[in-house]
Amino acid sequence: MKWLKDLYVGEKAQARAKGLLRTAERGKKSRNDKCWLVALSSYPNAQLDLLSFKESRNKAYQGEKLTVLGIAANRAEAVSLVEKMANDCLRNSGTVQMKAYFAAQPVVSWREVSV
Repeated sequence: MKWLKDLYVGEKAQARAKGLLRTAERGKKSRNDKCWLVALSSYPNAQLDLLSFKESRNKAYQGEKLTVLGIAANRAEAVSLVEKMANDCLRNSGTVQMKAYFAAQPVVSWREVSV
């Protein structure tokens, strides 16, 4: 996995953000399986994907194939992160082409993420 350097983190996930990053990166079953990731979509016509930790363990997402932009404690919080991301994208680029905007942002390993 690659991670956005300035990762979006939901309010409920903020207190345990480092632990959630570690859990997601390991890709093993845990008590955090109900947490969610916001990632760049691998589909050409889609912008972002919302994935539960459980879904992210799928072999299709292993390795460098997934670029994570945000982490949330639940699905509702993940949706609110997407709204915040869209607003930031619109404010900074003038469009809501989030996939292109976030693909141009710096990505790092999970240990270098600023949360």
